[in-house]
Amino acid sequence: MNTTIALFLLGAGFYIVRTILRRCFSPLANIPGPPSKSLIAGEHNLYHELARNLKEFHAPDDWEFQHSLERDYQQVVKITGILNDHQLFVFDPAALSSILVQAQDVFDEQPMLMCLAHLLFGRGILTTVGEEHRRFRKIMTPAFSTTNLRELVPLFFEVAQKARDGLIAPNLVNGPKTLDMNSVSCRISLELIGRAGIGYSFDPMIHDKDQTNEFGTALRALFLTAFKMQLWFPLLPSLMKIFSPSFLQLMVDIVPWPALHEVRELVTLTGTTAAKLVKIRKAAIESGEFAVDDKGKDMISVLVKSNLSAESGMHLTDDELVSCTSLVNSLLMILFAATDTASASVNRIFHLLATHPDIQEKLRAEILAGPENPNHDELVALPYLDSFVRETLRLYPPASPVVYREARNDAVLPLSTPIIGVDGNTIESIPVPKGTSIYIAIAAANHNKRIWGEDALEFKPERCINGKAEGVSTKFCGVYGNTMTFVGGAHSCIGFKFAQLEMKVVTYVALRAFRFSAPDPQIIWRKGGVVPAPSVDNKPLLPMLVEKITQ
Repeated sequence: MNTTIALFLLGAGFYIVRTILRRCFSPLANIPGPPSKSLIAGEHNLYHELARNLKEFHAPDDWEFQHSLERDYQQVVKITGILNDHQLFVFDPAALSSILVQAQDVFDEQPMLMCLAHLLFGRGILTTVGEEHRRFRKIMTPAFSTTNLRELVPLFFEVAQKARDGLIAPNLVNGPKTLDMNSVSCRISLELIGRAGIGYSFDPMIHDKDQTNEFGTALRALFLTAFKMQLWFPLLPSLMKIFSPSFLQLMVDIVPWPALHEVRELVTLTGTTAAKLVKIRKAAIESGEFAVDDKGKDMISVLVKSNLSAESGMHLTDDELVSCTSLVNSLLMILFAATDTASASVNRIFHLLATHPDIQEKLRAEILAGPENPNHDELVALPYLDSFVRETLRLYPPASPVVYREARNDAVLPLSTPIIGVDGNTIESIPVPKGTSIYIAIAAANHNKRIWGEDALEFKPERCINGKAEGVSTKFCGVYGNTMTFVGGAHSCIGFKFAQLEMKVVTYVALRAFRFSAPDPQIIWRKGGVVPAPSVDNKPLLPMLVEKITQ
């Protein structure tokens, strides 16, 4: 047997045996949760559930497991995973605040896809923790500031109006027509982040001409391929603890796996293009073509300028800067979070508008009372549009219903509401052993009836008035709207303001021109991995009737 393979198997075997022994006497055994029927796989392991649904992508999704955890258990739930691993599904406000804010250095962020990203792409904002993560984030923050986004609003409207005139209106020349709004949403989001994010156009936004840009095609193919690969890495976070990244990168190179090698080829293409973009911006700024204090440039330019003016010790090297703006280390966060998740949010908006005609008309009246091209302050001042977006993001978070953390040391989780243990005793805090996997239950927190009331699962924009939820006293540590949609703490979504702005601009432009109704009754929202997506007959579609209106 090859020595490398033997060492790999020996290390994995040691880890498995140690894990079984440690978990025989877990202090989490008293936390209520679904029973496990399998010692090996873990009947209710979330990785198992996620992998099963993704591998059967064209089969109907089963949301019931997630819903049962929200509905049938208390705000911390024990889940039995691989090799009887006790994991925690958490949506208690105090526990979430401890994990994400007060004790954030104890709870490491290392989900499977990010482990794979680290192996393939190296260090960046998504694959680092602690001081190194703070350095990347500090350099990137100005690109996502309100000041910079304010200057980008005209570009947002330009892209949304190109979609209106190039992708939707040409189909309605002969009257109302059923259109697939999923295709429109995806193209808007990709072009918007391309233009506003990296100063690069991915899509001509022309009727009957899909995007053909090689870079844009490669970026999306890279994400899809890499994401499919994570289904086969349920032990990757554990392997990252045993073996060095350089060793695992060697394994990536020698393993005879076509999908893995395809990712490496796509990385070469996207990384080379990203490097060129960064070098072009850097040279332009250093030559004086763009002043360091210029405003309103694309985010790559702002990022480069931010790095050049950074204080001593906070600078990124050229290699780090390229890494920080390549697909997974920064552009995955930008291109994926601001493309796939943003398009999911825009899809959800179209669907909600079509299924709530009264809300659609109320929104349209507010929008028509304003100018065709409002500035940033005029846009964000619209109260009903703001409430609509907030409620959409609360009830239907566009990313995964959970994010992953792992306890790096022994810790204790406080609870805002005591729970009743399996033994019938009251539990006011939970001892968490080192190595425990924790699921930050985003959707469950947003749907928590103890916070939002018995109507928490109803879509009610009126719930949020002037940016505040009426009747809600308990506060979450999330960065937006007392929800966990964009998480909280040092690893909160850096682009959440960008996402809100896109949703508002697209809604504003669309409702001034079109009426949406009669969505296909067969539309099913599938989990789709980390991003829920609309589907009809096992295809990613969002068909609905679109009618052009005259003002």
